[in-house]
Amino acid sequence: MDKLGFGCPFSFLAGKTRSTSGGPGFLDLNYDCYLEIFSYLNALEDQLNLGRTHPLFRVVLADILRTRYEKVNVRLLKSIPDWEFLLQLCGSEVSRCEVPHGRWDEPFTYPFLMLLGRHCPNLRQAVIIFMHAVTETPPESGDRGHIMQLLLGLPRLTNLTLIDARSAQLYQLRHFSNLEALDLDEIDPNLSNASFQQMFENMVCLKRLLLNFGRDRMRSHQLPLLADKFPNLDHLTLENFDVGFSKLGEFKALRSLRLISRWIAEVNNDFYRSVVKSTGNLQKLQLISVRVRGDQVHHILAISRLTALDCDNWPAQSVAQLGELQNLECLALDCIDSPANPSRQLMFLVKNCKK
Repeated sequence: MDKLGFGCPFSFLAGKTRSTSGGPGFLDLNYDCYLEIFSYLNALEDQLNLGRTHPLFRVVLADILRTRYEKVNVRLLKSIPDWEFLLQLCGSEVSRCEVPHGRWDEPFTYPFLMLLGRHCPNLRQAVIIFMHAVTETPPESGDRGHIMQLLLGLPRLTNLTLIDARSAQLYQLRHFSNLEALDLDEIDPNLSNASFQQMFENMVCLKRLLLNFGRDRMRSHQLPLLADKFPNLDHLTLENFDVGFSKLGEFKALRSLRLISRWIAEVNNDFYRSVVKSTGNLQKLQLISVRVRGDQVHHILAISRLTALDCDNWPAQSVAQLGELQNLECLALDCIDSPANPSRQLMFLVKNCKK
């Protein structure tokens, strides 16, 4: 087997000798034997090289890759030719890609994204992780938005995550009219308020929005101005928001709301009133590192259609009051203090929450 150049101990073939009368040769093996051969190649690059050697290997390799690479990361392979060959074989199965990207990655990232657009018709989710040199200062180079233009070339992209994107990339979001889910992890403080509003102009299809304001917490006060732009928004996550902002906005279709604070904090009463007033269809509420005071519980109880509540800082004395939520189906609580008579409160809660 060493003569084949694979460098692998194919012991299962060691005893197979071709007869002098023209018996079966290496390319006459059955499908399971070819699978066994590929199983000895641990490196993906080696599998691709073997797949290039003969159409039979190519067919077998395509079957293997289609079951493994529904999700891909640009760092999986080190050369564009390898990526092109892999995507030719299994690109139709790829539905998610993850791309760490810095200025030094542009010569590789850009051709990679073009390959995705050419060979991955079913790719729906992209996660772009921007990496910035600590010495970099404005002004930014003029082509910073080019990666967004390449993402527009992904024909079925409906789910986009941008981590630590700069203003030049964020502003290009106004061209993404087919998005159904958008996750923005860190909002660039250099992005103007007008640009922040404009980048959501054409997102009427959006159903899920996750905003991590990061260092730009005060921008969360602009949230009410976004409500009209998202008539179909079903889920909203707000992370690292300013706990002092008092109005959520008229998100009429909203059914799920998640609030995440970096440190344990309290949201003001006006915000809870706004949630009750503006979201008549809200069914799920998750509060992470958001402390609920006893005098605020009645605001949450006023969300009459609530079916799921998750809170990690709930007032212990108010557990039993949750029995007033007649539609509650799922409950996850961590109390601030130890509840008094916990068994009694739990039994009262179970008795009243019949769903």
